[in-house]
Amino acid sequence: MRQFFFILSAMICLCSCKKDNVDTSKIFGIWHECYDDPNFIMDGYVTYTFDKDGTCTLHSYDALSGNEYVDKHQYTITDKVITLTTAATESEASTSYRIVRLDDKEMAWQKTGTEYSTGSFSNDYKHFRKE
Repeated sequence: MRQFFFILSAMICLCSCKKDNVDTSKIFGIWHECYDDPNFIMDGYVTYTFDKDGTCTLHSYDALSGNEYVDKHQYTITDKVITLTTAATESEASTSYRIVRLDDKEMAWQKTGTEYSTGSFSNDYKHFRKE
């Protein structure tokens, strides 16, 4: 009986230690940044379009100023971390997020080195719905 429990414990450990990969094929398409928290209000919109060539186009609209912005990024996904890189004037700037959720309709990111907390929307935590 003791041998049975040892084998069962080993199997549970092996299954729980399995590396959880992200199905990166689900990221392709247009994603709208959105939040369900009634305390967070976006004055405008932000969309990310992920293409298969490793580029991401960020479209944003600031309703308060009436300005629209389009930024191009390169992205890579490694071990559930997405890194967005943009070519600034003479240097590259990049930001990395841990992918918290990615399925056919919903995606969520948490900026690496931060933890989710109320009020961390838009800078540290990003939530998306697919078009």
